[in-house]
Amino acid sequence: MNSTHKYPGSDWLKDQGFNMLQVLDTARLPEELIQSLIELGVEVRKRPRLVMLGMGGSDLWNRVKKNLENSPDPFDDDAVSSVCKLALEFWECSEVNLLYPGPLPLPLQKLGQFAGWSYPSPIGIDLHPCYGPWFAFRAVFLINIPLEPSPQEKGEAPCQSCETRPCESACPAEAVQNGSILNLQACVKQRLLPHSSCGDRCLSRLSCPVGKQWRYPDEQIAYHGRRSLNSLRHWNQKFQDTVQ
Repeated sequence: MNSTHKYPGSDWLKDQGFNMLQVLDTARLPEELIQSLIELGVEVRKRPRLVMLGMGGSDLWNRVKKNLENSPDPFDDDAVSSVCKLALEFWECSEVNLLYPGPLPLPLQKLGQFAGWSYPSPIGIDLHPCYGPWFAFRAVFLINIPLEPSPQEKGEAPCQSCETRPCESACPAEAVQNGSILNLQACVKQRLLPHSSCGDRCLSRLSCPVGKQWRYPDEQIAYHGRRSLNSLRHWNQKFQDTVQ
């Protein structure tokens, strides 16, 4: 767990594959984050704690992959049921406001950066100091009980000490440049090419040296990559239909 404080249910969470947990005091969130949440209709000031659950590595995948054929979104389904059990059974929390997964475009990267979970990178996703690019948010929710806030994660921005920058040379679209944000247009164009090597995986992400021991197995990389590619194709088709 990414906290020196052991919460009720911490061991259970870890066994489930949620090895990242952060409890934030909503009163200490940056005003920018608070305003972003308020604009989404989230009454963040009415709940004392905001909780984030995440996965680093493949433990959660190893459990959830058994249900891939039984649900269109097994990771989200599992996260929702896990949040309910954690809050009700372990924390005796009577009110849970689930923000993610869900339809709200939450500022996940900003939340992760504030908590010390992640740092910006040129490949378009943030890096965790330990897990590198091999981590993900799985749930964000508000609770009505004042659990002890987690200590803020402390670490170094991984890209600052990277000298070889293999992510740049690994990108066939030249969309990745250190010190710049991802050239999304070039990235998308490359991914949508027939038989693209970037279709269901990011070669720059695979080349990143940070957290290599936590790299997802190939089947998990392909699973997430195919879902992402299908969404991208759907979005591109809608765009083409609009402009024609």
